[in-house]
Amino acid sequence: MMKMFGVLLSVVIVCIMKGHVSCRNLTASPNYLHGGTQLTLTCDVGDSIVNSTATFRRNLEELGSIQSDINNCYVNSSSTLCPSTCSCDENNNLMIWKYTPSSTPSSDQIFYCDFIGDSGSFTTSTTVKRAVLQLPTISPSTSSYNVTIGGQLPPIKCTEACWPACNVKWTGPNGFSLNGDTLKLANIQKTHSGQYRCRVENVVGYNNIQFITVTVQYGPDTMALDPAYSIIERREGSSIGPLNCSADCEPVCNFEWIYPDGQKKVVGNILPQHILQKKNDGQYKCKASNKIGTDEKIVTVTVTYPPENIRLSPAGNEFVANEFSNFNYVTCLADCVPSCTYQWTGPTSSSTNQLQINSIRRTAAGSYKCTVRNEIGTDVSSNINVIVYTRPTQVNKMTVVCTGSTTASIAWIPDKTVVPGENFTVKYKTNTGQIQLFPFEEPSTRDDIYLLQVDSLAPSTKYTFTLESKNGLGRAESNEYTCTTMAASEESGVSGALIGGVVLISIALLLIIIVIALILLRKFRILTTDLSSPPCGCPNCITTCIQRIARLSKKDEGPYMNTVHTNYVNTTINGPEEGNVNTEVTNDDNGSDKPYDDLVRRTSNSSEKPYDNLHMSPTGTQNDPSSHYANYENVNKMKKKKEKPPPVKQKPKKKLNS
Repeated sequence: MMKMFGVLLSVVIVCIMKGHVSCRNLTASPNYLHGGTQLTLTCDVGDSIVNSTATFRRNLEELGSIQSDINNCYVNSSSTLCPSTCSCDENNNLMIWKYTPSSTPSSDQIFYCDFIGDSGSFTTSTTVKRAVLQLPTISPSTSSYNVTIGGQLPPIKCTEACWPACNVKWTGPNGFSLNGDTLKLANIQKTHSGQYRCRVENVVGYNNIQFITVTVQYGPDTMALDPAYSIIERREGSSIGPLNCSADCEPVCNFEWIYPDGQKKVVGNILPQHILQKKNDGQYKCKASNKIGTDEKIVTVTVTYPPENIRLSPAGNEFVANEFSNFNYVTCLADCVPSCTYQWTGPTSSSTNQLQINSIRRTAAGSYKCTVRNEIGTDVSSNINVIVYTRPTQVNKMTVVCTGSTTASIAWIPDKTVVPGENFTVKYKTNTGQIQLFPFEEPSTRDDIYLLQVDSLAPSTKYTFTLESKNGLGRAESNEYTCTTMAASEESGVSGALIGGVVLISIALLLIIIVIALILLRKFRILTTDLSSPPCGCPNCITTCIQRIARLSKKDEGPYMNTVHTNYVNTTINGPEEGNVNTEVTNDDNGSDKPYDDLVRRTSNSSEKPYDNLHMSPTGTQNDPSSHYANYENVNKMKKKKEKPPPVKQKPKKKLNS
């Protein structure tokens, strides 16, 4: 349209320059020649067309003529009205001829209008270009491009050679379309990979250039495993693999498998089958790489196995704790996958791997077992022995009998649950208040009842006795017990030693009766912590029993030492109330209550250390870490000390009367 306007404008200018009032010219529409496309030639006469003739030619070839009178317009003669190929516009002084070429000429064509009329004659012409459509060209001429993802493609221009002007359009993959002659791509993604081409189109038709190939390059993406595992759990000795690793890469990736130790590698995308060991537990990595980048896919392998390598921290099989302290420093450990559960069993129990006993008591001493298990295999266990060191307890199972003018017999049952063992010191005083210590050594026996004879006492004197028990953790002192020695005259005709022997024999016989009663009660399963039939009918008074036994028999006279086993606790042989068993809580020397009602003495075994070296003295404390157990078996008779009989005063002879 702009070109046509330019032609008309130039004609008008020429007409004005020549001085004509009106301008005569020939125009063609459209401005190209194409086979089958109608061309309209308009001859502008400039004056009246009445009584005129206009002849139209293409080069030298006459196309036809138009004759006009005052009323009509005729073709070629005055007898045939203009058909559709011609027309007249009397108002605008135009004579129009329509021409349709059968084919597109090989060159541009010149068209003429020869006019003859009342106003004169003239010839005007116009050149019409032939329609052209050729293959376009691109610049630069490269047909293949490699572009890294995120990058951009340099501008590519499509140049067309066509008349009339062509429409230019770029097309590409995934429905890509761009109007214009220049292809531009920025921030390239994988979807931009593919073939692009330039399409040109006009009245002649359309043409495409050959494809331009754009390859978007990127590192490993969309990695996957087949089978699609991310976590694999297998028991030790089972197999794993093969696993196939894949990735989307451009250019193609190289693959390798890396084992959990980081050292062993397998080149290729397939992890081969292999037997699992503990060392194979961990992460297997499939690594994919190309010149653009690297990525990896991880599969976590868990190798399961039953508990093994059970151990203690700290190491050892025997642990010592002071009573009333918190015992929580032994931890049981084991190797196992999946994780283990732990169970401590013994005098107390714990369901964690740490043996925790708050404010440990002597009843918690003994053997403990840590049992470890998981869902894979059998249980494993480890044993330890816990020893509880205790402070001495007050001796309340004690009796004192003055057996002569210078002697007293003392019997007591110590608390054998005290660890380390106790040393004992006998203290006595008269009403003067001066305390004296009686040094002695315990015989080499393993007895639970101690018998002691104190000598060198003064006749006819009231003595107060106490018994102090002591070990490395503390001390305790018994209640006070009193007795009065006999007068020297009371021993006339009876040896003081004999009286002492009888008393000791009576005590021993009492103990034998107690032992027999306990054995019978145990045999018939009637032994309880409440002794319903105490020996002598006087469970809390040894002195009464001594008096009764002395009247029964003098056979096997002498003191006895007894080895006592008992399955009950806190039976008292000397207490405040006759006929009852005293199970009250004892007090230590600090006055604090220690409830031992649930204390159970157990039968000793041959592996326990005997008390052969137990030394009892007022000045030393012997720490024996061995456990102490009561034992009512194997009554052994002790040899009685021989005492010289007191000299017998001879009566003076009577003088005879002479």
